Amino acid sequence: MSVLAEFTVPADDFVLAETLAAAPKMTIEIKRVAAGKTHVTPYFWATGGNFRVFDDALRDDEMVLEVLTLEEHDDTGQLAQDVEERFYRVVWEADVPNLIQGVAAVKATVLDAVTSETGHEWEVKVLFPDESALSTFNEYSLEHDLTYEARRLYRPEKPADTAEYGVTDAQQEALEAAYHGGYFAIPRDQTLTELADTLDISRNALSARLRRGHRNLLEQTIIHEESGGS
Repeated sequence: MSVLAEFTVPADDFVLAETLAAAPKMTIEIKRVAAGKTHVTPYFWATGGNFRVFDDALRDDEMVLEVLTLEEHDDTGQLAQDVEERFYRVVWEADVPNLIQGVAAVKATVLDAVTSETGHEWEVKVLFPDESALSTFNEYSLEHDLTYEARRLYRPEKPADTAEYGVTDAQQEALEAAYHGGYFAIPRDQTLTELADTLDISRNALSARLRRGHRNLLEQTIIHEESGGS
């Protein structure tokens, strides 16, 4: 039976450590990772920081082979010049052991990975095919002196539970606050700015969390069900 693990991982043992050090205010949410023997290719959203600094840091990283911007939006979710979030595809060499390679080696899947507020850690959710794969992953980590803190281990009973609807803790907090604060009411009881103030985050950060949270919910509920029935 599959096992879902939630880890806290130092940036140095995961990915984008040098880039995050250069742009610590940027929040990164990895949506998918393709890992091979020599290359790692994450697809991720970036928001909340200085994109010029962030892009320069990505391209200055000696390990990075390719950087491709797939999407960019303003704080209304529309394509615009004033970018608030971008979706990237990055390819870099993986000649140093890291947790991504350990996950790939046991055929596990990174469901979600989000940077902490400081940019020094990642909150990572990994689906292991069984307990044996998890044990092998632990052995790999010990062998290569990789550090992580296991926060939660459990066995999901169905796909929707497996991905927990694909919503991160920050996105869930934003969605619940928006719901209880009347943001989704017609007319709205709170504006986006007022709601952001209650969460002590910026308006842009809240807008990005709500959009990604909605998108993840659709992918794991309505869209997931349509795909499963086809």
